[in-house]
Amino acid sequence: MKKGFILLFIIYFSGIMVLPCQAADAWDETARKVLSLSGEMNERSFSSQRYIYQDKAGLEKRVAALKKRISENTRALDQASKTLNQISAQRAALADQYQRETADMKTVKGSFRNALGHTLSRFEASPVASVSPEKRQALKRLLAQEGFPGMAQLQAYTAIVFSDIRATGKIEARFAEVIDTSGKVRTVNLFRAGGFFMGYRDDENVFFVLPQAAGPGVSVAAEGAVKRNLAAWLDGKSDVLPLDITGGTAIRAAEQHQSMETWVEAGGVLLYPILAAGLIGAVVAVLKALHLMMQNRLGQRKKQQIFVDGALERIRNDLMKIKRCPAARVIESGLDSVGRTIDSLDNIIEERIMVEQGKQERFLSVIGVLASIAPLLGLLGTVTGMINTFRTITIFGTSDPRMMSTGISEALVTTQAGLGIAIPLLLAHHFLRRRVALLVADMEECGMAVIARLTSG
Repeated sequence: MKKGFILLFIIYFSGIMVLPCQAADAWDETARKVLSLSGEMNERSFSSQRYIYQDKAGLEKRVAALKKRISENTRALDQASKTLNQISAQRAALADQYQRETADMKTVKGSFRNALGHTLSRFEASPVASVSPEKRQALKRLLAQEGFPGMAQLQAYTAIVFSDIRATGKIEARFAEVIDTSGKVRTVNLFRAGGFFMGYRDDENVFFVLPQAAGPGVSVAAEGAVKRNLAAWLDGKSDVLPLDITGGTAIRAAEQHQSMETWVEAGGVLLYPILAAGLIGAVVAVLKALHLMMQNRLGQRKKQQIFVDGALERIRNDLMKIKRCPAARVIESGLDSVGRTIDSLDNIIEERIMVEQGKQERFLSVIGVLASIAPLLGLLGTVTGMINTFRTITIFGTSDPRMMSTGISEALVTTQAGLGIAIPLLLAHHFLRRRVALLVADMEECGMAVIARLTSG
């Protein structure tokens, strides 16, 4: 209402200022419009106030409802947080339990697979499994399966193991294929006793059979007393059965025993000069040892009789009775030079000692040279063998060690032979030189004594 009067006042004075001379009708018309406009404005103002009050009440209700919802949601959120915490704790406990149970399952799985692998490796060397290859195939199928083993797999495994255990308590004979000593596959009447023996008889020969991981077993001929005992058992004449409880290791070791012929062949060409040097050295050492052992020394009593108590003629007669004595020959050379000066006697005695020493040392240098050459030849064989080994590696690689065995055998055998020959020859050379040194010392002592005896008398 106040706004309407103010608006009317403004318009009125505006009309006076603008149109002071207009007629009263125009004024009335303007006043009516102003009043009508003022009424509309008042009505609109009241409507706005009413709407404002209405909106305020509605907003207050909505705010209250929202606050209520917020409070409810807050309580629900708190409850959900508690529930989430409980679920998280349960989840952590379940995860820990899962980890423990998973670890136990992995342990069980690993133990089962290890048992499968161990059993399979044992079956590869088992006579029972050798005549029943389907058991090995069943184990390989079980080992190839992934995942946690079920009861069916465990039962299948235990059935195979118990079947093998039962079979080890039996003796049976069946026709089966084997690889004979010539490398050919043939069918024989194969005997199996428990889990340690397979063998057969072929005319006068008897054979052990070594199981293989794949294919027929390999035949190994029995020798000596083992052959007789095995033949008697196969013929039913004896209850004694030779067994190899090492699973074929002892039989393989016996098969790999190296004969002298094989050893010489493995040594290569250089082994022959080494053996020749050893043979010559041994013969020379034996002959030289016999010769030196036959040479006698003058004892102290004999020296006393000759140089103190005896006359020259008697000394000469006594020396003629002594055989194979270098010292006696040195004394004789001194007696043959009676009447000469001391310097002349000394030269004669020294010359005789050198002659006798040369005789005693004859061929000793041969033994020493052969003892020195033998290890050098062995070293040369070692170098040659290693060269052949590296040449083989260059051509064939290192995938098969047997390809390198020839060069390595040559390297080791020649060294073994060279040292085996050099060591005894060195010992013999030292012993013989010591014997010669004793004889030379005896000759020098007698030479000095005979000079003293001849110059004093």
